[in-house]
Amino acid sequence: MSLNSFFQFFVPKEKKFYPLYQKQAEYIEKASKLLRQMLVETDLERLENLRKEIKACETDGDDVLRDFYSQLFSTVLTPFDREDVHELAEMMDTFLDRIDDSANIVLTRRFLAVDEDLTRMAENIMFAAENLSGIIRDMPEMYDKRKEITRLCQEIKTLENESDVLYGNYISKLFQQNYSLTEIIKRKDLVQVLENTTNSVKYISDKVRSIISKL
Repeated sequence: MSLNSFFQFFVPKEKKFYPLYQKQAEYIEKASKLLRQMLVETDLERLENLRKEIKACETDGDDVLRDFYSQLFSTVLTPFDREDVHELAEMMDTFLDRIDDSANIVLTRRFLAVDEDLTRMAENIMFAAENLSGIIRDMPEMYDKRKEITRLCQEIKTLENESDVLYGNYISKLFQQNYSLTEIIKRKDLVQVLENTTNSVKYISDKVRSIISKL
């Protein structure tokens, strides 16, 4: 047990980090819903506007992370292990970055039509973001709500497993279609970035489970 964790048994826990996590989760959930809309949008102007909204979420998320570091540097005792406090914020920022990367691929590759499997992967990202919001909401009472948090972590893992299957099947089918080489590359770029995005939220759920296991 770290010295920080030991003293937390005797000192009131610092709560100021939770609102910052909640802000991150809000931007993530909003961006994930916008990404889902991008996958089914056919109007270029609307697509560009959705992309700008996601970029705004990503920029706001960067501001929250800077505020987070400022708070962390000035705090002696953190609500749980100091390294975990830092890593969780970084992982959430990475998830938001991956959503932003996905939006950029959707816009720049100019798809005429997006396959149902890709749309489903975007939906899984959105559902995972919703579960993450629930996890972050319950974290101030993580000991009492550890069962519910664990359940939400498992939901994220289930969504990630489904996206793994969708990814594998899509790559297999991609080379069997009558696509040009350019189209194959464009679609592979998108399915890969969606897979990376789903993996990034799975890493968050793993980190949360690790934090709970130390309680």
